[in-house]
Amino acid sequence: MDSSELIRNVKSGVLQIQLEVNHEKIGNGTALLYGEGIITNSHVIRRYKHDAIVLRFFDSSPKQEIRFIPDTINENIIWESTENEFDLIYMRVHEPEFESRHIFEVENSDNIREGEKMLFIGYPFGMPNITSHIGFVSSIHTKKNIKIIQIDGSVNGGNSGGPLISLNTGKVIGVITKAVTGIIENQFNELIKVLKQNQNALKVSINSGISTSIAGVNPIQALNSSMVIMEYIAKDLHRSANVGIGYAYSINNVIGHLIKSQKK
Repeated sequence: MDSSELIRNVKSGVLQIQLEVNHEKIGNGTALLYGEGIITNSHVIRRYKHDAIVLRFFDSSPKQEIRFIPDTINENIIWESTENEFDLIYMRVHEPEFESRHIFEVENSDNIREGEKMLFIGYPFGMPNITSHIGFVSSIHTKKNIKIIQIDGSVNGGNSGGPLISLNTGKVIGVITKAVTGIIENQFNELIKVLKQNQNALKVSINSGISTSIAGVNPIQALNSSMVIMEYIAKDLHRSANVGIGYAYSINNVIGHLIKSQKK
């Protein structure tokens, strides 16, 4: 099976997770259909406080959307590790929208080698279009008894929780857990943080009721608008600076838990 045929066969089983507060997006990631539920990263669900979790399929018309409150998800957790362990969560989410979609199988990753091509699918940057990439396995190593697969491919924020798929079998051998954006990652994060802080401080001044005008322009509001634009530009540059390295936790770490869960 060539890669284009494999992508066509499996991409219907990959969905986007979006976290919301008051219907505003605060975080996002990817998930895959497995058994009677979904697999994703623990950090996709746990990193931000939220009041709604939205599962979306963008490959259908009209676009399908399933909305849950956090308590519903917590009640349906089948198995979960911590982010610092395997960073994986398996939830029972058996919805009518999942019917006729691809349900992934998992397999042991012991036979993969550096230099092999792997497929990963997800929703980078929280964009609505599902994206498929082919990457090389550039390193396989173990850290704290956890097998980690490094991928030389365009892994970005939002790919977290997506499947790493063998081109030979079409089965999942790992789950994408994070992207690396190089030495300037911290600098961009700090810049964006400062711009947000400045905006918050300016909003306090604007909401205080004190009004100043120079040539008919409120300088505080103008400065706040500039900060918003600068934040947008910084985020865009941040995305462009990605060096395309990502990591996946081997499914070997949790395959026993997943198989056991299916027998319950």
